[in-house]
Amino acid sequence: MKKELLSICFTIFTITVNSQVGINTNDPKSTLDVSAKRNLAGAVNDNTQNYGVKLPTISRLELSQNTAVYGINQKGSMIYINDVSGGTAVGQLVNVTTIGYYYFDGIVWKKVQSRMSNTVSVSTLIDPNILGYVPSATANATTAGVPTITGTTVTKAGNVTYTTNGHSYAYYIAGRVITWYEAYNAARSLGGYLATFTTDAEWAFVDAGLLSTSTPSGWIGFAKFNWNAGTALVPNPEMKWITGEQPNHDYSAGGVTSIRKSNWFRSGEPNNSGGTEGFVHFYKTSSNNTVSYGGYSTTHPWNDVTANNTGETITSFIVEFQQ
Repeated sequence: MKKELLSICFTIFTITVNSQVGINTNDPKSTLDVSAKRNLAGAVNDNTQNYGVKLPTISRLELSQNTAVYGINQKGSMIYINDVSGGTAVGQLVNVTTIGYYYFDGIVWKKVQSRMSNTVSVSTLIDPNILGYVPSATANATTAGVPTITGTTVTKAGNVTYTTNGHSYAYYIAGRVITWYEAYNAARSLGGYLATFTTDAEWAFVDAGLLSTSTPSGWIGFAKFNWNAGTALVPNPEMKWITGEQPNHDYSAGGVTSIRKSNWFRSGEPNNSGGTEGFVHFYKTSSNNTVSYGGYSTTHPWNDVTANNTGETITSFIVEFQQ
């Protein structure tokens, strides 16, 4: 008798774990099918019920105190953050800066974004594996100080905040020609990163707000990445934003040969001249370097050079902050 009861229990358990689960429905159509309460005719017969599925709701502090290990097996997990006044946006929580839904991508928590337009943003979040570090979630251009670059004096020449993405930008000018890596490390020391411009509107805002006819050429966060290995690894080399963000893909631009990726390169650039160029700067104002698109014109278009270029007299750089 005891053996028969155990057999029945195991049979029921097997059926349970392998079946689909329905709530308010006897005919679930998926692994978990949650339906509103309906009568036999299929009509809702209770207009007082609260609709929806509620995911685990916790604060950033509570998530930061959780000792469970999140890895590739937790990829796709979702939670709702209801408070960000406590805890710190670092490590796997680097993107947890506002209230809302978040999903775990196997490396960090990322916020579920909602945006609709004819310009599709493929990625708007920073990948620390590409950037090389986790930038500060609290540093901002307004309160940022002046970084140290050996052998020169650096001046903070201005700052602006772009409300569309909530980021701020600071413009710095050094007293001598600087390399791309000197600018990269200076930005890192401030808690930001060399600015990336994934939309036309973002570049137009920063260009108009920080640069003028008297500003010198400066570095931005666009560079060439190379496997330094066999030819089967493609694309190689590859130029991209150092944060891992994708530029917006503009389907409103028209054209029969390709879909335009947002960029403000001078005509013919980047050209990887001599096979050695791969670091991007914006030009100082020149009548020969005006680029126009979508009703906006810039006199500071982009160009690729070597990281230690001296010919373009690159003495400035723009730092982007997440606040």
